[in-house]
Amino acid sequence: MSGTQPKSRLNKVMEILLWLAGLGMFAENIFLFQQNRRLSEALAPQITVGTQLQMLAGIAFDGRLEPVALPAAGSKLLIITFSPGCPACRANQDGWMRLASTLEEKSVRVLWVSRDPIEITRDYCLKHGMRLSDTLADPPYRTFAQLGLARVPNTVLVGAEGRVEQVWAGRLDQAGWNTMFTYFGERQREVPLAGNSNSVSKGVTCHF
Repeated sequence: MSGTQPKSRLNKVMEILLWLAGLGMFAENIFLFQQNRRLSEALAPQITVGTQLQMLAGIAFDGRLEPVALPAAGSKLLIITFSPGCPACRANQDGWMRLASTLEEKSVRVLWVSRDPIEITRDYCLKHGMRLSDTLADPPYRTFAQLGLARVPNTVLVGAEGRVEQVWAGRLDQAGWNTMFTYFGERQREVPLAGNSNSVSKGVTCHF
């Protein structure tokens, strides 16, 4: 009996040590994951003013790969890049819808580009009243890279020959919306913001 007790205690000690070692490895993996994520975010390209876009395309809702017609001289194209699962994109949605309606009256084409697959994007579009004919999804890598889809949301104004003229990056606060609407010659207007407007931080993005 006396020989059994030390073995039992030893087994318990070993179990505790193994459990602590496993917990330590788990914590280390979380730390490494967070480090890698921060590094990926820092390295993710951001679309910038002056970028020359070319040969953009995405998947239409009939399954075709559809090329994007870039603006001719004197025309503009607004490209809104988003992900249905991105909180910053959902926070921008009401403002985007108002902007799209405003630009439609000015004959500025608005194109929505989702980095996610068709079915997920379709559900999001139907939920938010977005035209499927104005939306592309799951773009090829060339388009993904040019539009900086590793970081969304972005609201990108494209001019003649595909040159980027303006970029409004991330989740917009009221001042950001005011600046954007003013740029397009509209009076500043209140845009419903998700949550408390005082807590909305400009530039927040969702990373791939």
